[in-house]
Amino acid sequence: MQATAQQKYPRELKVHLNSFEEWRDFYQDHRVINNPNLLEYLVEEIRKDGFWCPFHRRHLTPAEIVLGAPNYREGLLAAGLNSRLRAVLSELHRAVEGRAPGDIRIYAPEAVTQLALLLRGRYARFIGSEFTTDPAVMEGLFPVRFENLQALSFPDAVFDVVVINDVFEHVPDIDRSLSEICRVTKPGGRLLTTFPFNIGYYDSIIKARMNGGKIQYLVKPEYHGNPVDPNGSLVFEIPGWNILERARDAGWSSAEIVYEQSVERGIVGGGFSGIFTMVAVR
Repeated sequence: MQATAQQKYPRELKVHLNSFEEWRDFYQDHRVINNPNLLEYLVEEIRKDGFWCPFHRRHLTPAEIVLGAPNYREGLLAAGLNSRLRAVLSELHRAVEGRAPGDIRIYAPEAVTQLALLLRGRYARFIGSEFTTDPAVMEGLFPVRFENLQALSFPDAVFDVVVINDVFEHVPDIDRSLSEICRVTKPGGRLLTTFPFNIGYYDSIIKARMNGGKIQYLVKPEYHGNPVDPNGSLVFEIPGWNILERARDAGWSSAEIVYEQSVERGIVGGGFSGIFTMVAVR
């Protein structure tokens, strides 16, 4: 008898990966996660029944789900969040579960996005920022705070959680940023981050770098959207699995990639069926 899709494909899958070697071993036994048929099955199931959102603390109905971009990582939208953000916020929920929202200090390098508005509405001690070197932009967005992830203005050990969504690829020196973020995070605090990921390789893809204070382009310049700059943000690096060792070298006591796909939580990926989120502990 031919297996049904529900019997053939996993609806829920979550794994914690501490190295490129662990990823290779896992993927060897779970190549189905790169099967487009699995991804379509997961999306169909989510659209059919809806899902539970831990951030909104309720079941989101099929009528609330909107399919935008064909990349479901970004385009499966509901209640102001896409799939990538739901994966990060699921990790945030686990990190702060049982604590009063007013006691939790969270920082994110975004202040004018939908996510920033949601976090600010839930967590009174949330601080968001943007980045620009243009004085006119700063003046136009007053009183938005502006921060450089390579040289944060915060004192040591002030945040319980730092949330960084698809920003690291735009930072000229990720290692310096990892050290700075570690510095401002409390012992036991967490960094939760996503980024375009060089999934199949240990090494990062370097697209540009700073050389003598000037940008040196190694390939054709690539830009991603930026809410405070219509020209977008230049991509310097697409991290590979070496990001885990680099985080530990920067002072984090542990760093792992959490891979998750979930019909119950509305979490699906793009080419792969799930979302890759890095979780580092101070």
